[in-house]
Parts: sequence; structure tokens; C-alpha cells
Amino acid sequence: MNGCWDWWGYTGMNYENIVTKVIEATNVNLWRNTNAVLDWFNKIQNKDKSAFVCFHIVEFYPSITQKLLNDALDFASQYTDITPLDRRTIIHTKQTLLFNQNEPWIKKDNELFDVTMGSYDGAECCELVVAYLLSQLEPLYGNSIGLYRDDGLAVFNEPPRKIEQIKKNICDIFKKNGLRITIEANKRVVNFLDVTLELQRGTYKPYLKPGNTPLYVNAKSNHPPNVIRTIPKGINHRLSSISSNENEFKKSIQQYQNALNDSGHDYILKYKSKEETKRKHRVRQRDITWFNPPFDLRVKNNVGRQFLKIITESFPKGHTQQKIFNKNTLKLSYSCMPNMKSIVDAHNKKIMKAQMPAPETHPCNCRNENDCPLDGKCRTANVVYQATVKSNDREETYVGLTENTFKLRLANHQQSFTKEEYRNQTELSKYVWTLKNSNTDFKIHWKILAHAPSYSNVSKRCNLCMMEKLYIICYPEMASLNQRSELVSTCRHASKFKPTNFTGIT
Repeated sequence: MNGCWDWWGYTGMNYENIVTKVIEATNVNLWRNTNAVLDWFNKIQNKDKSAFVCFHIVEFYPSITQKLLNDALDFASQYTDITPLDRRTIIHTKQTLLFNQNEPWIKKDNELFDVTMGSYDGAECCELVVAYLLSQLEPLYGNSIGLYRDDGLAVFNEPPRKIEQIKKNICDIFKKNGLRITIEANKRVVNFLDVTLELQRGTYKPYLKPGNTPLYVNAKSNHPPNVIRTIPKGINHRLSSISSNENEFKKSIQQYQNALNDSGHDYILKYKSKEETKRKHRVRQRDITWFNPPFDLRVKNNVGRQFLKIITESFPKGHTQQKIFNKNTLKLSYSCMPNMKSIVDAHNKKIMKAQMPAPETHPCNCRNENDCPLDGKCRTANVVYQATVKSNDREETYVGLTENTFKLRLANHQQSFTKEEYRNQTELSKYVWTLKNSNTDFKIHWKILAHAPSYSNVSKRCNLCMMEKLYIICYPEMASLNQRSELVSTCRHASKFKPTNFTGIT
């Protein structure tokens, strides 16, 4: 969980620009797909006299430290402009919390910095660090080494003993950056990504990990016909593109052919040369408007034909708008229907929303309206609020939340201010008692920062707690009394949905 989700798209876009400019400037082998690896492999000279060095960065994502990321940003700033806002945003989006069954996971070093796999910008951050690592390897080994995220491959036309020494040097470079790798040297055949590369014969073919059985959408699935037809063609195209010749293709296709047959596809995989698999780019681009009706096998009507018939009848030849609305400018492409999980979730959300009472708005009931702490809004519920404590020349702030009305929460605060047995109830009460013990005059001003719904049993998310954490993380000046430990506290609002809280359930 990270409070600054709105910035993730921004950082991902910036990463892309930064990494692209670094690659263009340094010309390092930062591979992004199998085709890039094969292009590199095809350019290797004297393959039969060379040997591979294959390595893998162990636990790469969690091993990226803040120092390593800062070093990578410093390196990248030599080739592209990285503003202070970019840097601060990139670092800040790594302040991550992980929960499992309502319990926070705490890293060994007790730091919040973490590059998480599957996050919006995890892969981009990884590529930036990889570019930095390659900048240290490239001066020593040139174009002979490359990386695809945490998998690296190099080739050398050197004696075995020399290659073993190179292997040790590579390990030292990664160790210097706080990373650990597993590495093998003097290999003539390697499995890298989804291909098997062989130096002796200069060939490559598709590779499938042991126990990894292909599984494809069934031919009778409720998908548009063009989607079903495209599946085997796409598989055939992919297997052909990562096979160096027809013989290598035939050696590897049996598992894929069996998977297609099991899925009901009547298609025979056949090798196509690079010229045949090369995509043809159309010179002319039409301005096309697409109509995307949902597809369902239970619908017997030919929706596409009916749609085009309506277009022809509505805009016949001679019509003033026939050039804009015709069969060439209006196309139909079916969209897939939602799967069962989406249907069930939508149904549950609809039912739960109907059962939820509308939020009640209560007028202020303070005896004297002028004494209301929130100018007549004291009975507002589901709020994140701020308390500002002013004493002499000092000012401290505290951010809190309440699912109930603010007035009830304020009563609890005031109790902790007056009764010493409750002085440790909150960080705010601790500070108030510190002021009282030192006979310091103070004044507390209250205000509402945000409104947010509390925990939902449908979305499994508490926006109220997340909003409070957002203010504590992103605006520390607004929460000077709050502690960082509050960020790992579990949501207290989820407990009301436990089965034991319902009548008749034990």
C-alpha cells in the first residue's frame, strides 16, 4: 500500500523517458523482449569458438536499496534532465507497506523503502537500475553482455580459464552494488527467457520450463469468433519467430500442438520464415470509428451484419454524409463479456450498496452554536481531521480519523486531556499532558481535512484509514505529532464484519 497512488502513472511515464534516453546515449544491451536477445545473438561472431556466461540476480526487486536507486538516478542524470520533483516522487513512491491477513510485514532493516514486484512502476525502476549496472559492465566487456531485468547473459571468445576470471569480476561488480547473483560460465547451450540458444550450431528454438504446460482458451469458449481464430495463428507466429529454422521449430512444437488440440482448436502449427512472419505495414491509415457491441454465443442475430445494413440504409450513395459514414469508415469489433468473477462482484456490490443506508447529515446540536469546534459541522461522520495545538511560540499538528461523528471523537479526546489514566491514548493527548505538566498555556483548533468511506466488505478496502495515512506520509508538516508506527496499524473498521459480531454466529 502506498499513499501516493495518483503519482504512479506520472513516475512510470518518467521512468520510460529516462531509461529510453539512457539506452540511446550509452547503447547498452538492456533487453526488453526475446527478439532483442535474438538480434544480439545473431550478431555474435565466431559462435562455435565462444562460450556463454549466464547469471541471475537473486531477489532483485527487494534487493534494490535507496542508495542504489539514487546512484542509478545520478547516473541517468548525466544523459537526461531529472528534476528535483521527479527524483523526490520516484523515491517517495517506494515508501511501501505490506499487509497479510491484517498484519503488517516488517522488513529486517525496518525501513519502508521497497521496490515491489507488480507495482505500477516496479519494472521501470528495475530497468533504470539495470541500465546503471550495465554502465559498469560495458566498459569492461562492451557489447558482449546484456540484461533483461534480473536475467543476464554474456558471450566471450576466450579460453575457459579467462572466462572463469571474467565470471569472478562480474560477481564483484554486483556485490559492490549490494546485489547477489548466481552465475554459470563456459556454457555452450543456455535457456534464456523463452528460447534455447546454442553456440556450436548457431541456432535457437522455443524453450518451455519443465512442468509448465501451455493452456489456451477453448475453441468453444464464449469469445468473439475472430478472437478464437487469432489464438492459434498468434501462437504459430510466435513459435516461428523464435525458431532459427524449420528443423528447430519442429523439435519444439509438440507440446504446443497438444495444448491446442486439447483446447479444441483445429489448427496445425507450421513453420513460417522470417519474411512470412514479418508484419506488413499499411501505407494508408483511414480514420475509422469502431462500434464494439458485447459478444455472446447465446445471441443468434448477426449483430455485425445488421449494423452494416443500418449504415447502408441510413447513408446511401448521394447522401451528404455518406463519405463520413460508410462501411470503410465504420467498423465493428466485438468486445468480450465480463467473466464470472466480474459478474458476481458487480452483483454483490449492487446488493450491498442497496442495503447500505444513505449517509445521514445531522445538524449541530451544541448548546451554543458559537462554541461549535467545527462551525456547525461537529456531527459529520467518516472524516479525517486535524488538530492544531498552539502554545506560546510553538505550534504542533495532529491528524486523526473517525468513523462516527466528530463530536463523539472529540469527547474521547477531551476525556484523555482531563483524566490522567487516559493520557497515553493518543500522541495528541501525550503532548497536551506535557504542556499541562509544564504549566504552559495552549489552544487547540480543529478542522476537517477530508471525507472518505470506511471499510467495505465488498472492496476489502478502507479508504478512511488510507486517507489518514496519506496525510501522514505525504504531508508530515500537517501531522508533526503523529508517529511513523501509525502507518503500520491495522484497520479497526474491518472487525465489524467478522462473523462473530453477527447474532446467532459463534
